[in-house]
Amino acid sequence: MLKKFFPVIVFSLVLVFCSSIPAIAQTEAITYTIKLKNNTLLPKKLTVITYTPGETGNSTMGTLIAPGFSKSYKFKEGTKVYLASGEQVDIVMSGKRIDNDKPFLVVKKEDDGKSFNIEP
Repeated sequence: MLKKFFPVIVFSLVLVFCSSIPAIAQTEAITYTIKLKNNTLLPKKLTVITYTPGETGNSTMGTLIAPGFSKSYKFKEGTKVYLASGEQVDIVMSGKRIDNDKPFLVVKKEDDGKSFNIEP
């Protein structure tokens, strides 16, 4: 009886293994953690727009940070990070790109674990 189902079992195992390879490859991407700190005396609404190498389009995240607090983000090396102005948000929401503007930060390996003030 086992001989009859052996090819089916082997095929199923191969299929499961092969379908998990893309998931394994995606989790191997190295990311670096940075913190954006609100170094002002008032709460700050922050819109972070990023462009990651090898990916089309952007990622947009909005948050409110209390004075003296930080927000952590994980990015791949080479990611352009923008602390977007209202005008830049409007441009991105209209479907255009802002990655030719000067970024707040281009993520490097050395940035891992560092904190960056959102105001100069």
